[in-house]
Amino acid sequence: MWSEEQVEVGGVRLHVRTSTATLPDDAPVALLLHGWPQDGSCWEPVATRLETAGYRVVAPDLKGFGRSDAPRRGYDAATLADEISQLIRWATPGKALLVGHDWGGALALATAFRHPGRVQALVTASSPFRQIDLTAAWHIPLFNVPLAPQLVFKIAGTPLTKATIRYASENTEVFDDEAYARYGAAVRAAPRGWLAYYRTLSRGAVIDWSIRRIRRRASFLRPPDGPHRLRVPTTVVWGGRDRVTPVHLATRVAHDLDAELEVIEDVGHFVHEEAPQAFTDAVLRLATRVDFDEDGGVAGPRPERTRTLGDDHAARPEPR
Repeated sequence: MWSEEQVEVGGVRLHVRTSTATLPDDAPVALLLHGWPQDGSCWEPVATRLETAGYRVVAPDLKGFGRSDAPRRGYDAATLADEISQLIRWATPGKALLVGHDWGGALALATAFRHPGRVQALVTASSPFRQIDLTAAWHIPLFNVPLAPQLVFKIAGTPLTKATIRYASENTEVFDDEAYARYGAAVRAAPRGWLAYYRTLSRGAVIDWSIRRIRRRASFLRPPDGPHRLRVPTTVVWGGRDRVTPVHLATRVAHDLDAELEVIEDVGHFVHEEAPQAFTDAVLRLATRVDFDEDGGVAGPRPERTRTLGDDHAARPEPR
């Protein structure tokens, strides 16, 4: 399934998995970015389906996770986006279909805003934008506590990872002991690295959220309530039973990004693993309706803005 190697981008080495399917040299590239608490291997069910559709798939361990470098600095949005852009340049001379879950969605979005010329289309999954529900994502303040989270995950990363995934998932049967061990190793390797996402990016999001709360209460401070003009065709995917990033955030995220929204019912936070067929279908719907000309233009009418997939979304996810 995978060919694995170390790729240097911006002075940082990323552990990168590339699909080994025999495809034409000009096959389109799909770059898949995982979230917490996982590594690039979480994309295997989706990658297999994208390969069948003709995509060459690239799935790195994000900086600070797994077998990628975990430097002390460089977790601001601009630096991370520049690194992902360089990874796209390594994978293809053209543009990539960019897909991200959780923190990977935040990185994919930052890349699309900063380097739209490298991105053909964007799919984010269970990834908040401009708002955080701290009543559900209560782990974010905890991860901003100095030293303690780093020590705890270094010692007990695997059982904590298992507990997190079981809490956040609706379909826990897709995760076996080997998956828990693999993801546990990914977060145990260098907790200081992935904690930097919470201590850098999430602090900025909380500050932005607080400012917007104040502006909503003071009409003279209120900015225009319009979407951010993202120059890349985008779909937002969400699990209907997500306990960590609740689905009530999804409509606002899609509005703010001027994106299509697809809600997959009966799945939790890890939508790409809990319902890989439905998730892949959402990715391919975006890809097939976009006619990529030299300017990255979109041809054809826009479909309905929101799609909800219920029990017919796919056969129940198969255990790995």
